[in-house]
Amino acid sequence: MKVITRWGLCAIGLAASACGVSEVKIDVRGGDGRLVRLEAERIQPLFNRLVEPGTFKFSEMNSGSYDVTVSAANWVETKTVEVGSPSISGVQTFELTFDIPPGSNPEFKPAGTILYSSTPTRVRDWDLFTVPAAGGQVTQLTDTRDFEQNPQWSPDGQRILYTIGDVMSNIDVALMDADGSNAIRLTQHRESDKEACWSPDGSRIAFVSQRDGDIAIWMMNVDGSEPRKLVQGRHPSWAPDGRTIAFTSGQFEGNDEIYVINTDGSDMRRLTTDKRFDWFPSWSPDGRWLAFNSERFGGQELMIANPANGDQIRITIAELTFELDPEWSPDGAGLVYQGKMKVGDDGELMVEEISIGKKRPMGTYDLFILPSVGFDWDDATAKPILPVNLTNTDDRDEVSPSWRAF
Repeated sequence: MKVITRWGLCAIGLAASACGVSEVKIDVRGGDGRLVRLEAERIQPLFNRLVEPGTFKFSEMNSGSYDVTVSAANWVETKTVEVGSPSISGVQTFELTFDIPPGSNPEFKPAGTILYSSTPTRVRDWDLFTVPAAGGQVTQLTDTRDFEQNPQWSPDGQRILYTIGDVMSNIDVALMDADGSNAIRLTQHRESDKEACWSPDGSRIAFVSQRDGDIAIWMMNVDGSEPRKLVQGRHPSWAPDGRTIAFTSGQFEGNDEIYVINTDGSDMRRLTTDKRFDWFPSWSPDGRWLAFNSERFGGQELMIANPANGDQIRITIAELTFELDPEWSPDGAGLVYQGKMKVGDDGELMVEEISIGKKRPMGTYDLFILPSVGFDWDDATAKPILPVNLTNTDDRDEVSPSWRAF
């Protein structure tokens, strides 16, 4: 059991012996013998960390309502504890129990193939590449003077959606076989079409277009026919059940938030509410969770949300790194993302100061993978889980990962 002292609150009274205290006891059970994430920042500021399941006590609590969230690889739950006024003397305990279902925290074993776009940093020339999720030989799929970006595997892993063109001419949605052959353009509009994603059955495509003046998500058949506008926004991610699409939009609240909408345009729901930007939603394979990246903690960090009730938890605790555009592993136990994280010989993060008090990570964008419970860096005495850099290039940017099972 871990006992965490929050702060001293006993008011000055007639006698110190007449002052009772309140404490919160959190029991975390299950976890399949692996680390889980406990977020209790409303109880104690900055308490969001990977822990062994067990009992945690927070002492000297004020009365009030406190949310606590626990996450495992395929599971997230938020509960609320109501702390009453302290008794006249002694300790009054308020309890929360989290029972993590068996099998919800499997071991993360990277497998399959990750598809992505990469360019030299000095002379931009975007092409498509693949790399094994377990690490290994990089394969280049395209080598043209056009920019090939935003790739995504088809549901069966046999084809690739991507965008082709450049900002000086035009950008269209294109399709090719998994080995880079048989490339065709699906759109040939004078305005940009980009960020295409598949429906789960492979019959339709959602994409971002400015063809009517708005930055909006459109839908079309897999052959490019029958395009129709769905909603103003970008970064579409099609839910595994085929009925909803998650997306980013700044058109409705004045800043970028995550929304979910039915594919017929009905029942648009806002998932995030924060003055800082939230971007790049990504559905888990079972459709129960959304991963996304957020600016709300100072850097670019990853979060997981339950779209059914809005529960959210931050899973990368590293303010001076960047984690963007997450994509789930096919088994839902891990994530791949584009990020910046360089560690110096002294074991500290390598950062540069861009203005007074403002820092950012050094290096280029690489692709990283990690278990979906995330990693801790800030104020962490131990770092049992750290992301693995799959590409690790100093003169290229690697972005927009997509993950297939083989």
